[in-house]
Amino acid sequence: MPPQTVPATVQPANRQLRRRAVIAAAIGNFITWFDFAAYGFLAVTLGKVFFPSQDPTLSLLSTFAVFGVAFLMEPVGAFFFGRLGDRIGRKAVLATVILLMSLSTFTVGLLPGYETIGVSAPVLLLVMRLLQGFAAGGEPGGAATFLAEYSEQNKRAQTVSMWHASSYLSNAGASLLILGLNAGLSAEAMLSWGWRVPFLIAAPVGLVGLFVRLKLSDTPEFERLKESGEVSHHPVRDALTGSWKQILQVFGCGALQYAAFYFTNIYMETYIHSELGYSEVSAAVSTVVCLAVASVGIFVFARISDRVGRRPILRIATICSALFTFPMFLVINSGSLPAVILGHTLLGICLAMFMSASGAALVEIFPSRVRYAGFSIGFNMAGAVFGGTAPYLATALIAGTGSSLSPAFILIGTAVIALIAITTMRETAGPKASVAATADVARS
Repeated sequence: MPPQTVPATVQPANRQLRRRAVIAAAIGNFITWFDFAAYGFLAVTLGKVFFPSQDPTLSLLSTFAVFGVAFLMEPVGAFFFGRLGDRIGRKAVLATVILLMSLSTFTVGLLPGYETIGVSAPVLLLVMRLLQGFAAGGEPGGAATFLAEYSEQNKRAQTVSMWHASSYLSNAGASLLILGLNAGLSAEAMLSWGWRVPFLIAAPVGLVGLFVRLKLSDTPEFERLKESGEVSHHPVRDALTGSWKQILQVFGCGALQYAAFYFTNIYMETYIHSELGYSEVSAAVSTVVCLAVASVGIFVFARISDRVGRRPILRIATICSALFTFPMFLVINSGSLPAVILGHTLLGICLAMFMSASGAALVEIFPSRVRYAGFSIGFNMAGAVFGGTAPYLATALIAGTGSSLSPAFILIGTAVIALIAITTMRETAGPKASVAATADVARS
């Protein structure tokens, strides 16, 4: 199939439009993962509010179970929003997603606790988490596709990495906010109303994000699809039948990305405080340092990826994760706070290296007519299996084995899965990109 001719009525995005597209994608993604991060960082407090128990481990496991349940709804959201994103456009769906996520997150901040309404409290929390998971199912595929289709082809990794950077910033912001609340409020005030603050601010921030997204036009590539009459009428079916291999590749890479992201950037704060016995301030400092270094590193590795290709960066990142995770856990468990921060940060750098190339790579392997649906299905299926379960499994492994080193094997296992997926992927960028891949990227 020869490359498509760009219709005269569709103009490439200029620098100003690209900048606005980056802001629109970043704000929505920030809100989505700010909520997930806040829930994870507040796990101990939320356990006391919604799942009071004489056994702190049981309370924490219940909290992480509800945290994980939201991920089970992500594939449902992926099928629903992915289908719409490839049929009616990226912009409208992303606007809907941010509105739904903001409203459900805001509602969590209004929920009464167990002491007020009994078992209805955790049930309502579960319902809101399911709604958040449904909305989140449409965000990663939409944000990554939106950024990739607005970017210059030779700078896709750098542009799409803004999606990941906003996730890092949302985690850092949530950690700093909760650190400030814990420092400024008494334990009683935190249990009474302080925990609500991170969820309530979703409403005003969400309105800003909705406004920015609605002001943008749809991506130039989707406009080209409309002009040429190539919009898929059944994108989910077309993706599952024509791009099933790519969906499996996204699933494999998403296994490491989801498990490592929620383990390193969210669960580790609870781990450092609850398992290693450091203060909440020390745990938060370690998280913020890790996120700050990783958010800078992701741009550095993205620039390299745009030059040398996606696969070399992805390979190195997965091999480092597989080989060095356990030694890093030994460092973290050595009994020194500087060692904790060092080991935590090194875990974050391995993940940042992987995410610097994965965002662009996993978008580029799909043709644009099924890109939103295909990416969303594979990525969110990985989230359902490996994302929400990571904190729960880590807590359960420690309780079952009695070893604080046991969670390392979660990251090692998912790194092996990702490495297998990467070996089957074609190269879509850099000097070693195959002719077929280059042609397909040009068409899409």
